[in-house]
Amino acid sequence: MNSQSIMQPNETPKAYRIRLYKNKELYGLSNIEIGKLCNEAFGVNWDESAHRKKTTNYIKGYNDAKSELGTADQQLQNIINENKRIVQEVKKEKQKLSDERVEYNRLLRDEARKESYSDMVKRIICTNTEPMDVQIHYSHISSATDLLCHLTDIHTGVEIDNWKNVFNQNILKDRIDKYTSDILNIRNQHNAENCYIVIGEILSGLIHNNLRLQNNMDLMEQFKYISELISAMLASLAGHFCNINVYITPGNHSRVVAKKEDSIDGENMDILLPFYLKARLQNIKNIHICDNTIEPEIAMFNIRGNNIFSAHGHKDNPANVVQNLTMMFGVKPQIVLLGHRHTNRMTTVYDTKVIESGCVSGTDQYAMSIRKSNRPEQTVSVLDENGLVCLYDIQLD
Repeated sequence: MNSQSIMQPNETPKAYRIRLYKNKELYGLSNIEIGKLCNEAFGVNWDESAHRKKTTNYIKGYNDAKSELGTADQQLQNIINENKRIVQEVKKEKQKLSDERVEYNRLLRDEARKESYSDMVKRIICTNTEPMDVQIHYSHISSATDLLCHLTDIHTGVEIDNWKNVFNQNILKDRIDKYTSDILNIRNQHNAENCYIVIGEILSGLIHNNLRLQNNMDLMEQFKYISELISAMLASLAGHFCNINVYITPGNHSRVVAKKEDSIDGENMDILLPFYLKARLQNIKNIHICDNTIEPEIAMFNIRGNNIFSAHGHKDNPANVVQNLTMMFGVKPQIVLLGHRHTNRMTTVYDTKVIESGCVSGTDQYAMSIRKSNRPEQTVSVLDENGLVCLYDIQLD
């Protein structure tokens, strides 16, 4: 018998018996020897099998209890994991709800801005905007040609004074008058019947975002100034054509917010021009202010069987604009008008003429800083049923 088979001072008889049976091979004991030791520990005279059965039952009960406890632990862990998953889902839904609330509030703010902007525009435009009281006498001309005039990148409100160019409101009036005179000269040369005019980017726009509110009236006064110049231009042309059709293509300069990220659809001064022109020119019956019914930023119309598309150009590349517009609308244009790049130019893409017009204001300080300059210029196209007859490069200085 070794020392390990001796009952320890703090060991109970029950624990001693279990230890002996569990380690009998380690201790080198037989069941009979273990029975004798257990009888001594308990002070009984049992058969060895009694001690062995009690120990076996205890160990089995212990193992069963341990197994059940392990299952309960796993179930508890599963419950904890499920609760964590539920908490995560609740947090996700809460975040979604928060995001939706933020987006909804943004939409409400945008709608409020639109309503405020619309109310301001109605107040400015509708107040003291009287129809022109002019008598227009025009004869019905029968001709094989029409004019397509592009008046874009006017940039009213900017003042330029450099060695290359001088521009202000007075010079703007002079350049509009010259463009009007050139249109009439071209009309006389070709005996053109109708005139189609595309107008875009009428203002230079705001310089600083924080000036938006305090400059609203200044911006509107600039708007009214150029709108009146355009109204006078159209009125002077009305007596020389059977019909004048006017289209508007909004540009990027005419948004009322400096940062495009802060701008919303509808806050663009160009789209207000038709409202002013309709009010001012309502008594001149052969002037038609046309709406862009399919896409607000793209004018689409037809001249003697030729499909004409026009956009300002800040979202288009002249190299692929024909392909993009054809795929977008399922109609191939014969002519595409673009502005934005401030230079008169014509290219041919898949038999379509892409005509770009310059700017009325001319070279400004930014253009000078990037080593670019050109004269203030616009274009006038002559069209018949076969398409472009000729393109006039109109210099305005």
